[in-house]
Amino acid sequence: MPALVIGGYRTTLAGDDLAPICVVTAGLRMIELALLIPAMALTYSEYMERMDEECLGHRLYKKRVGIVPVPLMALCTVFAAFTVCLSARIYQVSGRGSPTQPEFRKGIGRLFACMVFVKPLVLAILTGWGIYGVAYLNSRLKCIGHVGRKPYWYYLCITVVSFQCFEVLIYAIFLYFWIKWELKHKIKPKGKSALMKTERKAEDWDRRCKCCCKYTSRFCCFSFGGRGIQDEDFSSAAWVLAELFTSGGTLDIVASDVIIAFMAIGIEQEEEKQRCIERLKAEAGDDLASLALLEQATTSNAVPISRPLKALLKAAMARDIEAGMSSDSASLTAFLNATSVDNERGDRRSSLLFKGCHNEDGENFAIRELLSPAIHEDRYAIAEGARFLRNSIAINTTKGYLFNDLSKNCCRLAFARCCELPKYRRQGMGRGEIVGKGRIGMNEAAFMKVIGFDESKVELHYANFRNTVDEGVYCILADHVWKSVVICIRGSLSLEDYVVNLQVDPQELDEIGDEYGFDEHGEHCHAGYLARAIWICEDIKRHGILDGLLDKESGKHPEYTLRVTGHSLGAGTAAPLALMLRSQYPDLRCLCFAPPGGLFSEGLATRCQSYITTYVLNADLVPRISTRTLEHMRDEVLQMIARIKVPKKLIFEINRSGKKLSESPFGLKLKDLLHDADTIPESDFKADLNRFEQREKKNLNISKIPLHPPGKFIHLVKTMSSQEQRIFQQGRFMPFDLFNCFTCDKFVAEDKYAPRYAVLSDFDDIVISSTLISDHMIEAVELAFFHAAEAFGVDPSGPPPAMTAER
Repeated sequence: MPALVIGGYRTTLAGDDLAPICVVTAGLRMIELALLIPAMALTYSEYMERMDEECLGHRLYKKRVGIVPVPLMALCTVFAAFTVCLSARIYQVSGRGSPTQPEFRKGIGRLFACMVFVKPLVLAILTGWGIYGVAYLNSRLKCIGHVGRKPYWYYLCITVVSFQCFEVLIYAIFLYFWIKWELKHKIKPKGKSALMKTERKAEDWDRRCKCCCKYTSRFCCFSFGGRGIQDEDFSSAAWVLAELFTSGGTLDIVASDVIIAFMAIGIEQEEEKQRCIERLKAEAGDDLASLALLEQATTSNAVPISRPLKALLKAAMARDIEAGMSSDSASLTAFLNATSVDNERGDRRSSLLFKGCHNEDGENFAIRELLSPAIHEDRYAIAEGARFLRNSIAINTTKGYLFNDLSKNCCRLAFARCCELPKYRRQGMGRGEIVGKGRIGMNEAAFMKVIGFDESKVELHYANFRNTVDEGVYCILADHVWKSVVICIRGSLSLEDYVVNLQVDPQELDEIGDEYGFDEHGEHCHAGYLARAIWICEDIKRHGILDGLLDKESGKHPEYTLRVTGHSLGAGTAAPLALMLRSQYPDLRCLCFAPPGGLFSEGLATRCQSYITTYVLNADLVPRISTRTLEHMRDEVLQMIARIKVPKKLIFEINRSGKKLSESPFGLKLKDLLHDADTIPESDFKADLNRFEQREKKNLNISKIPLHPPGKFIHLVKTMSSQEQRIFQQGRFMPFDLFNCFTCDKFVAEDKYAPRYAVLSDFDDIVISSTLISDHMIEAVELAFFHAAEAFGVDPSGPPPAMTAER
């Protein structure tokens, strides 16, 4: 930052973003030099040997062949050498100063303009000359005695010219689209003329959302829906995006600034944790055994607390209180002052949670309870989650079933459709109503393949596989093993579902509560999920299936418990649906797997703990993401940009090394990388940031109402196995970490998980982790539940765990 301005237009690159471009350009020129130098030497040698031949005359007007190769190669060599020097100079200048110190990179705009406009023009001239020369040279080779066989230097010339032609083509395509984009949007330098109102930016975001959905649906051949989706209303998401990413002309940042800030935040969090650990080790003296696992404590990793470690934490906190530091909290103090490490309920142990260095309460560590196999309530929670997660996997139907293992499940699904499903129907089973099952019934086959073709265990009564923005995919089935009637709602698996996700405006529940018999006046819910829940509730009433199953007088299974489940969007829909059905079915249970973070307002999210249980895996992004957390992350990123005191490439190299800052080869400390938050030096960006923060304080909108994930939280966290000697590092962010959702990171069978109880504040911030996307995949959640159920000794396919005498 700031963005480069070329020809009066603001580009999307900053002066310190040019190093990778310079490296690539210099590399191409070095390859070209490696071809040109031997070609020129061979050509010149042959000319010297054949100087007297008539066809090697050097006068241009005679159109002799001698005028083409050597001068052309000489000029190409000079051009390549000049380009290497220009790239080296730009690389050197771009690496000066921090992102907020553009004065150290003065003049880089002119150098970059030379690289972008002058260099391609010269290259185009040389390429045209080379094409002409090669064509003319091909007809003159016989004159100098090359009959049937062409010399080596000729092939080197062909290679160089081909190389140049390809490069000119790439430049032309790049410049065409870049200039077209810049002229279309007319992004001018920062100033009063660049101020744009939020309404205009919201219109731009609305157009981008529609364009993205339109071309995504076409690219996927509408296999994930999307017909006519560009006509849907994206205004809610457009307004939020405009408010989040529009600085009103105040800030001048580019994408690389944001990426580097994420990396710096991860480095700072890791260093802050190390400082806390070193302080505790200093209290321990020579007895370090109790701190052997402390370095594994992250926002996701669970570290059991031993008695010596508890004593050290208590001593450290006492010292902080005496020094006037704000590291005290009621929960942590109560735990440390207790006489026993174990919870008063018996065998439930406590774990240590590192909360980072940007928490409002100032804490670095927090105490959370680990679920215990010795407690029936904990065993039941794990067994219940593992059991009913299978329904959420089943409702994903064909696409979800094939995605899990494409090579094997194609054959399995074909066998199920052709053999197992017809046999199931011939036995008089499978009489449930199915809407939108498709022409060949593959959705039904995939669903039944997951839940099983045994009606004595699970019986399907109704399924709606038709999916629009208004209609959601869900099913109603009877689980005879657990004596439950289950409403299972599908998560996001189509573009229409993502439109629902983007309807983020909070909607009041006053009128909805009066209609469906619950009293939550003054509370709010995510508008998209609430609308989907209302449609499902009305569809259930139209078909009368719940009454036929659970009615106390005429129902088929009046003693069964109603459970509402879902994953992701399905969980976001299940929670308000459970709220609407609870007045009629007071013993209702709702299981939310990885629900969206922006779902209920705080009061409702807390009060529903008695009947909603939320399961979150590791560093999952979705339960932590909402307009509130995005705004908090945005503010933290902007603050971090102002705090960086070294060039971007140094932050990138430290992050890429994957080592602790003290172990990196650069020999730097955190204070060498970042300014303290309260000692940020004055700069143009700091002044702009202050103006932006003042503008944001005045910008009040209904989307500012904070929304949270609902219910009682069980957090399944990844742990280290002593046999595998694996430590799962959290806190390092790389741009290619998003690739994890395609690289089977979620299918690592050796990963072990430990469930612990969490609180609402544990999901107030987005965790910077390499698994923040893959942890949301339902297959990863299934794997975590498999290991948790195995560790707790429960069988998800069997009946609920029996009550045992607790110690």
